[in-house]
Amino acid sequence: MRRISFHTALRAGFSLIEVNMAIFVLAGGALALLGLFPLGLRESLAARNEMRVAAFCERFMGAARTVAEKPGVVDADTLLDELEGDFGFRVEDPVEDDDRVEAHEDPENSGVWYRAWWKEPDVTNSGNIETVNNGDRKTEAVQVCVQATGEDCSKNTRPLKTAPVYVVNVFVTSTNK
Repeated sequence: MRRISFHTALRAGFSLIEVNMAIFVLAGGALALLGLFPLGLRESLAARNEMRVAAFCERFMGAARTVAEKPGVVDADTLLDELEGDFGFRVEDPVEDDDRVEAHEDPENSGVWYRAWWKEPDVTNSGNIETVNNGDRKTEAVQVCVQATGEDCSKNTRPLKTAPVYVVNVFVTSTNK
């Protein structure tokens, strides 16, 4: 049997420097992991805002299509009145100056801010979209555009100015009398 001296037994184990180095390495790894949490929360919030904005824009475009198919909607003015009356969406005339952009909050309080406008489609860019007269029926095309953001625009409309624009072409049909 091998005998271990008292002096050798005292030297077995880790030194204070080795223990401190191990603690520093573990602390550095833990801090790196903790640093990822704010990034994950920020990305989660951005994804939630994007989902709310996409849902709002889909609801807005669906409302424009639904209103255009109603029997009493015969021109662009009636379309816009119905869109504002039935769904609470404010649709403005086109604004060329971005400094005059007015932001509206979603009527369903989803946290989405938007601006919507309408315009007659540009026939040169859209090809076959135009007003068509077929005897006693007249079909008119209207472009309804919306920009939306999940950021609060009550004091600053900058996030709204940089938001993407969604466009839907709707057709209203009237009877000529």
